[in-house]
Amino acid sequence: MNTLHHLRLPALGLLVALLAACSKAPEAATPAVAGAPAKITLAAIPKATTHSYWKAAEAGARRAAAEFDVTLEWQGPLDDSKVADQIGIFNNLAASGLQGILLSPCDDKALAPHVRTAAKRGLPVSIFDSPLDAKQGTDYINFVATDNKAAGATAAQTLQSLIGATPVHEGQILVIRFTEGSASTRLREEGFAAELAKNPALKVAAQQFTDGSMAGAQRVAETLLGNYVKNNKLELAGVFASNQPTAEGTYNAIKALRDKGVEVTAKFVGFDDSTLLIQGLQNGVIDSLVVQDPEKMGYLGVKSLVDHLRGNPVAAYVDTGVTVKTKANTAAK
Repeated sequence: MNTLHHLRLPALGLLVALLAACSKAPEAATPAVAGAPAKITLAAIPKATTHSYWKAAEAGARRAAAEFDVTLEWQGPLDDSKVADQIGIFNNLAASGLQGILLSPCDDKALAPHVRTAAKRGLPVSIFDSPLDAKQGTDYINFVATDNKAAGATAAQTLQSLIGATPVHEGQILVIRFTEGSASTRLREEGFAAELAKNPALKVAAQQFTDGSMAGAQRVAETLLGNYVKNNKLELAGVFASNQPTAEGTYNAIKALRDKGVEVTAKFVGFDDSTLLIQGLQNGVIDSLVVQDPEKMGYLGVKSLVDHLRGNPVAAYVDTGVTVKTKANTAAK
């Protein structure tokens, strides 16, 4: 009995040692550098992905991502009218485990509840280009964009200056608007109308929303312009189109009238720029363009998210400004 007892003790000790060794966490589970932060992953969701405006915004966002060493996913709907598509993209990305989203809402009201839900779950969202009908500081961290009311007023002032003190055709102005749910262009159009109303010699004779595409804007512009062609003359003092696709469609419509031999003296001010719109400046169909800085918006939008995530102060609103382009100050692209 004593001999057996002495034989069992070493075996029991060996078993305890083996169990203790197995209970230790594997060495590979320890991080190589204690406290090293994981790389930030962000998403940017524009209103559309086809226009050159959004290509410029993407370039700015990617430049910021490279500069601040973050991973960036750029994903958006085909065009600005695809509100349901943008909501789906937002919700899918919000559930994917990333650290923040930069969003330009196609519709300021439709996207708001989804952004609020993301905020309640602790996902920071920065808004750029177009406002959101929600509470800054609670639902989203900040807003990076043009001051669109002021920009609309700049467009009206530019058009008035081109028309002069004695407008032809009773000072009638045609306005080609963007889609109804787009808050940025709505504010721009409101700023334009408010400024124009200060001049009793000018009036908005007609205005209409479009479907968000260049082709749709062209169809609307052709119909409205046609209403003012009499005796082979366009009886308007001026025309304003409130963003890139509306300006491009309107340019095509006015150029088509000119090519048919219609006399066009109306001054045309567009908003944003592109290769086609700069061409319009150069050939005299467009008199002036009020131009935003989407590249700057994309860059500062990503920077806002990175600063927020790294604990740096973030401005509630960042105005990225506009410039006025004419044939004289713009080289052909």
